[in-house]
Amino acid sequence: MLASGFTLVSAIAQAQSPVAMVLDVSGDVTLAVQGKPVKVEPFSRLLDGDRVKLGRDAKISLVYPRSGRQENWTGVGAVLTGDSESTTATGSPSVEVKQLPTYVAKQMARTPVSDTSGKAGMVRMRAIASPENLDKLEKQVAQMRAEAVPNDRAPEVYWLAGLNEMGMTDRLKEELERLQKAYPGDGSINALVKAYARSLNNEAH
Repeated sequence: MLASGFTLVSAIAQAQSPVAMVLDVSGDVTLAVQGKPVKVEPFSRLLDGDRVKLGRDAKISLVYPRSGRQENWTGVGAVLTGDSESTTATGSPSVEVKQLPTYVAKQMARTPVSDTSGKAGMVRMRAIASPENLDKLEKQVAQMRAEAVPNDRAPEVYWLAGLNEMGMTDRLKEELERLQKAYPGDGSINALVKAYARSLNNEAH
């Protein structure tokens, strides 16, 4: 029931223009769905006014496409999503904020969701896979990797979303395999692999 409840949240989020995407999550992080706590998963979308509860040892990383704001929340309490940033609702969770270029944040938000509700978002205009566009993507990713802390997967999220947007399917598959080998057991990487596997399968049909 909880899994289906979260699928419902994802479907509603797509219909109502979500304001934030979950980049990473660990520990006890839940969202109330029809009065029941549902575990928050990486790359799910959140609506304006969603209340995210953080339990002991909980961490969640969010990105706001509209503002380019990346937030890393830790500590016990609840976080309330807004139009372009989150605020503390209860408790005393702490937040670290990183400002991304808005075009980077918007590209990251094109990551497909990892459940069946993501199928609705697969029809879109693609960028041209030109050497110039690929070069621009690679340079931005290199800069993001150089500035990122070890557990920040934002550069990889942006990199994969860019390859997917340009329709570079073979390169995308190669990078997914590389990331799986480089970060075995990483929850966010596993969620990315699942999301893109479903996306690529949908497009093949």
